[in-house]
Amino acid sequence: MLKKVIDTNIFIDRFLNPSLYKDIFLSDGLIYMSSVVVMELKAGAHTKESLKAVNNLSSYFKRVDRIVTPVTKDYEHAGEMIAKLQTAKGYNIKKSASITNDCLIAASTRSIGAVLYTQNKKDFQAIGDVFNFKVGFVSR
Repeated sequence: MLKKVIDTNIFIDRFLNPSLYKDIFLSDGLIYMSSVVVMELKAGAHTKESLKAVNNLSSYFKRVDRIVTPVTKDYEHAGEMIAKLQTAKGYNIKKSASITNDCLIAASTRSIGAVLYTQNKKDFQAIGDVFNFKVGFVSR
């Protein structure tokens, strides 16, 4: 069965327009949510309404046991990715802290054998150059 991990940017778009990305959400396979994505969504939820929406979404994924949480090995892989991105791709982790989150999402996605769906082609393409994982790039 195909496993699909959805990146933060796609969930945000779906909150704003539920008709977006139906091809991902309604096609074969199971949708998973990264605990890193939960953190990013909660960090951006600045109103009671948006926080309630994020809590409802993450509660659903918890109930169906489809939250993907990085384990120690994923953190090790993420550290290796960050080092390679800094040396090979010129990333400055002090200026782009979100790359750490993206590396954790990539590592934990691979650990469950899933495909990551994201709009963030720049960063995840760079990550893919230094770490082998499955990613599907989408646009609105």
